[in-house]
Amino acid sequence: MSDVSVIGLGAMGSALARTLLENGYAVTVWNRTAEKAEPLVSAGATAAGSAAEAIAASPATITCIASHDKTIELLSGLAPSLRGKTIIELSTGGATEAEALAKLLSENGASWLIGIINAYPTAIGKSETVLSIVGADQVWETWKPVITALGGSSTRVGEEAGMLAALFGALFTTRQGFMFGMIYGGLVCKKAGIPLDTFANQVPVSMGMLPSYHKYFADTVPQGNFDNPPATITTYAAALDDALSTFKTLGAPAELPQLFSDLAHSGLDAGLGDKALTALVELLGND
Repeated sequence: MSDVSVIGLGAMGSALARTLLENGYAVTVWNRTAEKAEPLVSAGATAAGSAAEAIAASPATITCIASHDKTIELLSGLAPSLRGKTIIELSTGGATEAEALAKLLSENGASWLIGIINAYPTAIGKSETVLSIVGADQVWETWKPVITALGGSSTRVGEEAGMLAALFGALFTTRQGFMFGMIYGGLVCKKAGIPLDTFANQVPVSMGMLPSYHKYFADTVPQGNFDNPPATITTYAAALDDALSTFKTLGAPAELPQLFSDLAHSGLDAGLGDKALTALVELLGND
């Protein structure tokens, strides 16, 4: 019997399996396309002949395929194999699908953890890599060594299956806010005749502000204390209006700075001009 099975051997699933092997775990692997298992078998894994065989081979199985829906489709036909096992789902999907998967597993006598991998395959196994996990605390404690072998800074963030989709959406929006900020920044620089390599080289200057932005958020939102901030909504609104004016004057696409300005002005309209910009979390959350 192996320690852990891995179902799904795309780039991420293969990285997970290989990292477990490198950490001394006995690993069984399975993929619909059997050839994808060959490099891992050469590295010491055991190839299963079917998904049911992979689940039977280990007390826990990591599933890393296209989506929660695909995992449900796969496991629905394997109910007899699930009893007494733990499924660690690292595929993607929404809250409804995650809850349906958890229900399927619980009804068939399996325990579960559902996670998101906040990294590319090349970062699997590194100490700073984070897998955010939801599930019962006892199940997390049992399988924490396996998960932290995959990402040294991994953490349990809650118990309910559907919570993770909201957390993913929040974190993904945060990252993509930065990405789309660079895209729109590049557009206005292009309109102004600023070489894009000059802009790209200056982006790290703005990145240096990110820790202070995070501190601003962390110092205000969790406690709901938006008084006496280092910069108020009034201050932000003025700066955002200046940026928006520049975009419009240059004829650059302005949807993103317009959104930022509109949001700041919603705070002004609500009489929150002297509060922290992060008061918008409560203002918009009450709509």
